[in-house]
Amino acid sequence: MILLLYDSVKIKEKKGITMEQKQTVFTEIIFQWLSSNNTQITYSTFVKYEQLIRNHIKPYFDHFTCSDLNAQVLEKFYYSLRGHSNMSQLSESNIRTILMIVNHSFEYAYNHQMLRESFHIKPCLPKSKPIVRVFSAEEQSKLEKYVYCHKDSYSLAVLLALYSGIRIGELCALKWKDIDFDNDSVKITKTVQRLKSDPAVEGKTELMVSSPKSRSSHRIIPLPKFVMEYLYEFYTLLNNKEFFLIGGKALPCEPRTLQYAYKRILKKCEIRYLNFHCLRHTFATRCVTIGWDVKTLSEILGHSDIKITMDYYFHSSFEYKKSQMNKLFLLSQN
Repeated sequence: MILLLYDSVKIKEKKGITMEQKQTVFTEIIFQWLSSNNTQITYSTFVKYEQLIRNHIKPYFDHFTCSDLNAQVLEKFYYSLRGHSNMSQLSESNIRTILMIVNHSFEYAYNHQMLRESFHIKPCLPKSKPIVRVFSAEEQSKLEKYVYCHKDSYSLAVLLALYSGIRIGELCALKWKDIDFDNDSVKITKTVQRLKSDPAVEGKTELMVSSPKSRSSHRIIPLPKFVMEYLYEFYTLLNNKEFFLIGGKALPCEPRTLQYAYKRILKKCEIRYLNFHCLRHTFATRCVTIGWDVKTLSEILGHSDIKITMDYYFHSSFEYKKSQMNKLFLLSQN
């Protein structure tokens, strides 16, 4: 199996590469590449990349300078990642991200005349279908009965997730001014995450309100009338529109706090535990089952690519397959 590809157009002898450049430790170049992209990616993405570099890339490439890199070195790195994957330490998604970082760093080094040839590691990873776990109609009904009998901000979060597909970080970032009661909609412009406040300092984290994960995550979601009515009950008791919906305070609710509250709700309802994100999956799957078109659903979910929506909900959903099968009927009885 060929793991390394070489771009024949780019393989030209680089002129003027100094001895110092040849002896540059490749890890330094990777951090240079990351720093050069700091303004083009979100802070959460930056933190994720930085952690992957420190934990899974730096320990290997700290031993190699630019002049040391060759097919054998890179092949060993590739198989070391696959070895971690087999021991469940690295997901396929993280391996793909790590290889993307390394490949971009190769390109950066080549363009800055630190490498004589352009390397590229081919992932050669099997594409696995995403697994979508959803609540049954009976479980959703139990949840809805609970949120209408116990009206607090955590119940509100569950209802919003079930009927808009909003991500947990986006929910925690919502302020009352984001709700448009005239047009029955909610505007998503922020997300809340607990991130390392200083990537270089281990363990130090901070709750941060930042832009959502992608440009498409900035969106306006129309809400059903019954959700708006539920929201309005809270709104009439409101003192400050700058307060956050979940928690009703001047500071955002910690996503982990909401997860704990949600877990308690499931226990009280005697419903099996599925993580909070499964409320989003349940919403999307139900939309597919009742006949939503993929473009509308993709925009409401804030997916960056319509293919993501297709892969997750139009191909993987057992409920969708059942709904399509039930459209069949015996021709002899028609």
